Amino acid sequence: MLSETHRNITINHHSLNYTIWGGGENVMLCFHGFGLDHASFKVVWESLKETHTIFSFDLPYHGKSQFPKNEQTLKPKDWLELMKAFFDKEEIYQFEVMGYSMGGKYAMITAELFPDQIKHLHLIAPDGITTHFSYRFSTYPFFFRKLFKTQIKNPWFFKALVKTLRSLKIMNNYSLRFAESQMDTEFKRSQVYHSWVNLRHFLPNLKELANQINKRNTPTTFYLGKHDKVINAKEIKPLHQLLPKSELVILESGHSTLLNSVVKHLEFANKP
Repeated sequence: MLSETHRNITINHHSLNYTIWGGGENVMLCFHGFGLDHASFKVVWESLKETHTIFSFDLPYHGKSQFPKNEQTLKPKDWLELMKAFFDKEEIYQFEVMGYSMGGKYAMITAELFPDQIKHLHLIAPDGITTHFSYRFSTYPFFFRKLFKTQIKNPWFFKALVKTLRSLKIMNNYSLRFAESQMDTEFKRSQVYHSWVNLRHFLPNLKELANQINKRNTPTTFYLGKHDKVINAKEIKPLHQLLPKSELVILESGHSTLLNSVVKHLEFANKP
């Protein structure tokens, strides 16, 4: 029988929704990828329920979480307040963290802010280590942020850009198809805009994070897909090279199927 509870934490117009799947005494916090929600980690609970209780979050602008859609940006200090309130409410003192793709940023920032409470940091094709030029281009300069916002209703510039990149072969076709799939409806384009613009200052301090991990010997595992065209070993290098004791696991997977591959890997690793 599925033990499922839905709750939220609300501070300063930030309402963070999360789901609890009850199980074992070990606590794991899970942060999903772009366009997904808390439900993507149900497969993790099904695999680890004998040993873990899963707290899976709807990230900002996803699921039932409610965050301002103005120019106000979410910063790590705001996340600190939310997570402190969450830990107090749920009486959590130690935990593992798992972040997939976009959720990797939240996992890393959580580990950076609460270094004494982290038991294991799991980073699955994590975003937020390498900042791409296209991200800086569309989120930092005021003019380009305004241009980006117009694309929610009419994505003419985005379509022209993809056509140009495809014709010049600047990006591989898989990455372009992936970008198109994330921008093919007005709802998704709004999600992209707010996830980028309102979170443009929401990034981990890699040196500080590495110092905290190395000082405490916090187990850290990177999981990458051998066939992942979105996040590869080069993307995680700035953090991975700062963590000499971290583990790198390469799985036979692409980006969208990587979470399921990680679950199978963990099942095998935890067999007696």
